[in-house]
Amino acid sequence: MIKEEINIYPDATALSEGFTAFIQKLMDVYPRVNIALSGGTTPKVVFDYWAENCKDKIDWNRLFFFWGDERCVPPENVMNNYGMTKDHLFDKVPEIPKNNIYRIHGENEPEEEADWYSKILETRVLQRRNLPCFEVIMLGLGDDGHTVSIFPDQLSLWDSKEICVIGEHPESKMKRVSLSGQVVNNAQYTVFLATGKGKAEKVRDIIKNRNQFQDKYPAAKVDPKKGYLYWFLDADAASLL
Repeated sequence: MIKEEINIYPDATALSEGFTAFIQKLMDVYPRVNIALSGGTTPKVVFDYWAENCKDKIDWNRLFFFWGDERCVPPENVMNNYGMTKDHLFDKVPEIPKNNIYRIHGENEPEEEADWYSKILETRVLQRRNLPCFEVIMLGLGDDGHTVSIFPDQLSLWDSKEICVIGEHPESKMKRVSLSGQVVNNAQYTVFLATGKGKAEKVRDIIKNRNQFQDKYPAAKVDPKKGYLYWFLDADAASLL
């Protein structure tokens, strides 16, 4: 049985406040918090909120940044998740130590980078059941039901024995380095952040009928083995619940 909590907020700003309070509570418990970030619209709002409101409210020395996935493009490309985080958070909060940032190098060869990043996670993140165990993994929810960079037509990647896998966008064919499903499900706290009516159908499908969609949507396969699943939704994303 999934240990699950659903939090619904009136808008993205309130969601950012709620997610920040969640992180702060974890930091009251854990001396070090390793967080795997996601890209997308909702995290961008969260990062803007942190940059504007949390420079002196979060102990940045104890928060370590990793990524759940990265598009295979350089940081200067608008599609790069690290580049987005740098623009919206790191460049605006000089209090964040550079040594706390472990990015996936999208400009490198995907297979070599997946192997290198796997080794980083083996040495920099707590291990549980011989796998990296993040305190927090932030997840986005694609309109097609994908999460991290595992897409519905590549569901087999979810169960890969590797720490990092190579996903490919079904339309653009852009390759991406991604955590595998076994790492996602090994986290202490796995957190979906979703805003907008475009997410409402998939939110409903996964929360209300998860078993029916596990062979269709990678996001429906998120099932923390020993941890907790949290949802942070705005009213639009939760409108069909």
